[in-house]
Amino acid sequence: MDMGKFKIKQGIIILTYAAAMVLIIVNFRSILAGVGKFFELLMPFFMGIVIAFVLNRPYEGVKKLYVEKVHMKKKLANVLAILTVYLLLVGIIVAVVLIVVPQLVQNMQMFAANIDTTLTSYQNILNSILDIFGMKQLNLSELSEYIKEYIQEIQEIAKQILPQILTITMNVVSGLVNVFLAIAFSIYLMSGKQKIMSQVKRAVQVLVPEKIEGSIYSVTNTIITVFDNYVAGQTLEAIILGSLCFIGMLVLRLDYAGMISVVVAITAMIPIMGAYVGGVIAVILLLCISVKKAIIFLVFFVILQQIENNVIYPRVVGNKIGLPGIWVLLGITIGGKLMGIVGMLFGVPIMTIIYTLFKNSVHNREKIRKQKERTFS
Repeated sequence: MDMGKFKIKQGIIILTYAAAMVLIIVNFRSILAGVGKFFELLMPFFMGIVIAFVLNRPYEGVKKLYVEKVHMKKKLANVLAILTVYLLLVGIIVAVVLIVVPQLVQNMQMFAANIDTTLTSYQNILNSILDIFGMKQLNLSELSEYIKEYIQEIQEIAKQILPQILTITMNVVSGLVNVFLAIAFSIYLMSGKQKIMSQVKRAVQVLVPEKIEGSIYSVTNTIITVFDNYVAGQTLEAIILGSLCFIGMLVLRLDYAGMISVVVAITAMIPIMGAYVGGVIAVILLLCISVKKAIIFLVFFVILQQIENNVIYPRVVGNKIGLPGIWVLLGITIGGKLMGIVGMLFGVPIMTIIYTLFKNSVHNREKIRKQKERTFS
């Protein structure tokens, strides 16, 4: 009788599992959209976590400086350290905007003013290449008119958008609210992380069985270590790459060294594809000035990427993350689908956590299995 009940129970579990899997497969897109909406609602908190991880090491360093060198009390040092790192962050953002925006505007103005000359130059180069292969020559004279018409259409669209200024303003305000929430959350995380960890530890001790208490601590430590190593390593690597790009462009006397180097450094925060995206943007901007300069930059950037991939990245980030390339690409792809650029940044450390936990679980099970084999042998 007991065996019959067990089989019935087992059958119900299997049927329930199968029905759940069918429902997930049938409604996969809706579930994916729902997950995306959920992450969108929690975006300020995710942003706050990212900001806290980025600023945590500078914050700890500044606080230590205030306490040990300036001999401040810990509470005052804590407040001043937070104020200092956030002022530095705002200063860096303002500096980036002041470097990028004026040069970008200047580039577009120059391109618009010299569009006929630029297209003629490109036409001559293309026709020379086509002559080599015996192909029909191109005429790009009409392209100039198309571009001018397109610019006029953009201006007309801009005029039509003006009546919708209220909607645009609301979106901007919503974005600013998210930013302020993220900053507030990050300040709370940094300043009160010891208290938060203590509260979490007490809650785990009271609510969680002792058997899995150690596992929870292990998982938490893995998550914190992975995110800390990833953010610190990736940020330092992006700064080094941007600095080398700036120095190289100054030596080669290429235009917009500051703007392009900032773009390369920012996009380099995204593993694998990021720096290449920055390089493509840079080549397009330089093509508006000179084909020769764009080609020089392209050659320089390919060499720089080889140095970055084989020397800088292994030494700066090293094996701290320890995630195989295919899993990095998978993390970027899934994260990008769920949360866009932010998801691409989050995808790699999250995939690293999953991979690390799975690898540790396999190793632990292998050890247990070997111990059992030794016991019975």
